[in-house]
Amino acid sequence: MKKLNIKQILCLLFSALILATGCSSVWSKKYKDDAGVMYGMIYDGNEEGVSGVSVKVNGWLKAVSDGQGRFILKFLYADIKDKKEQRIELEKEGYEKIEDVFYYEPMSLLHIRMESGEDILKEAENLIDEKEYGRAEESIDRAIKIEEYRDEGLFLKAVIKYKEGDKKEAEKLLDLMKLKDNIYVKKLKERLK
Repeated sequence: MKKLNIKQILCLLFSALILATGCSSVWSKKYKDDAGVMYGMIYDGNEEGVSGVSVKVNGWLKAVSDGQGRFILKFLYADIKDKKEQRIELEKEGYEKIEDVFYYEPMSLLHIRMESGEDILKEAENLIDEKEYGRAEESIDRAIKIEEYRDEGLFLKAVIKYKEGDKKEAEKLLDLMKLKDNIYVKKLKERLK
């Protein structure tokens, strides 16, 4: 068996070193050239992070927000060249779905506010107290789209109709509710008679 001399060993090591660093720089360059990163933060009406939100960009699931409402979007160069418009959708059960557009800005931060059905209904209750029935109904309609807040929304709409003197419409709204045996529903129905 032939022994390698020092010169051959050094030559082999040098070649391996060049090959290894050359490949890593190509991979590093490819990542830098072909990808972009944006960060995002989703918060609620109390300025607290919202966790578990599905973040879709152009119809593709790109991220899910962490425990503090943060997420990272990674883009290929083809997705962000020419600064084209990006469509973002945010969804979480119990929250109003968000659909919006943004433009990729390297290393920038998206701040997105999501409202829970509970927050929307609280807003509607305040508007009812202020006798702003039209605006209250707009808020209630938003909350009704969030299925788990449908009955509460219908109840508040019935209260508005009752306060406006439209007892028939109030009764129709109460009949649409799933939880008709609720004590407050029964009390309002008694007032409608």
